[in-house]
Amino acid sequence: MPTYSRPAEAPEDLPELLRPMIEKYRDEAEELRRLPDELLGHLRTAGAFRLNAPRELGGFELPLARSVALIEKLARIDGPTAWIVWNLNAGFAAAFLGETTVEKIWADDPDPMIAHSSQPGFLVPDDGGFRLSGEWKLVSGVDAAQWLGLLAVILEDGRPRMTETGPEWRFCLVPRDSVTVRDTWHATGMRGTNSNTVVAQNVPVTADRMVGPDAVARIDRPLYRLPVTNQITSGGAAVVLGIARAAIDEVAAVSRTKTGPDGAPIAQQPRIQAAIGRAAAQVDAARALLLTTLGELDAAVEDGRVATEAQRGAVRGALSHAGETARAVLTSMYELGSSSAVYESSRLGKLFRDGLVAAQHAVLSAPQYEVAGRTVMGIPAGDPTL
Repeated sequence: MPTYSRPAEAPEDLPELLRPMIEKYRDEAEELRRLPDELLGHLRTAGAFRLNAPRELGGFELPLARSVALIEKLARIDGPTAWIVWNLNAGFAAAFLGETTVEKIWADDPDPMIAHSSQPGFLVPDDGGFRLSGEWKLVSGVDAAQWLGLLAVILEDGRPRMTETGPEWRFCLVPRDSVTVRDTWHATGMRGTNSNTVVAQNVPVTADRMVGPDAVARIDRPLYRLPVTNQITSGGAAVVLGIARAAIDEVAAVSRTKTGPDGAPIAQQPRIQAAIGRAAAQVDAARALLLTTLGELDAAVEDGRVATEAQRGAVRGALSHAGETARAVLTSMYELGSSSAVYESSRLGKLFRDGLVAAQHAVLSAPQYEVAGRTVMGIPAGDPTL
């Protein structure tokens, strides 16, 4: 396996280190519908795409809670940038993939760009390997990616191969040039994420380029003892909470200079104070729940224990709660912004649009509470992605 040195900066310093460049390019990213190359270059140089990569590859190998906390801080600066950092942090795959595949993907660069998608396509067995086909919408950062990690369900005789918990699936690593990318990302928010559509037609995939839900990592260290799905699902919650916090900070700043009918700053009005105080408490509570549940997973694998279904279910509930909280807080802050929030130039208006679009991600939706509820009740979750 190739070896690379880690960046000199501590990962927790990255948000403030990168803040000037992110703020410089975030408006351009909105116009381009993708992060500018200059910003991507700074993110790569700083190691923003190595949060969960193995140490041997120059990665930080951060526990889940630390990665998510870092992404939340990036989202306070810019939601789309944080979303790309989340979706292209797939370095953990190196701990699960075959060594030959790792040598190929990481041969020339400690920061191979791997965009992933959890919308399932299909795998058909073919001559010792598989053929991948399907359409994956909303593949964020796809135009910057060199490789793609695409979820697919295995078919037998035209039907999904079933396990005790549902259809059998794999994440498949395929080169970017083996698929077609359709320019479909014309969105009202999160425009800089370049979340286009990927189409694959009978793309060959060998077993050493696939990772299943119960895969055992070649690298036996705590982070890689976690289920694959837990490696990739929590960043979206961090992003929406970071955007919500940024909206609170924006309203608080505006309220100190904007005056009411009496000529006094609206920050002096009790209703404004109460609304901001409530919103801050809501976001802080949702963030604490998210980091606490992820921290319990981290603690389990650090102690050599297997994270229980109840613990993983609690994370799923925390994700839904984050989405629910962000929607409520963003709506409240938008209302406080009154007519100034409706203009394209409004920072608050952009945060509102970005946050509500990000909160549409399926893993942040209310139906995820059902999975969490079953684990609380002691009922088998019945979800192969838990």
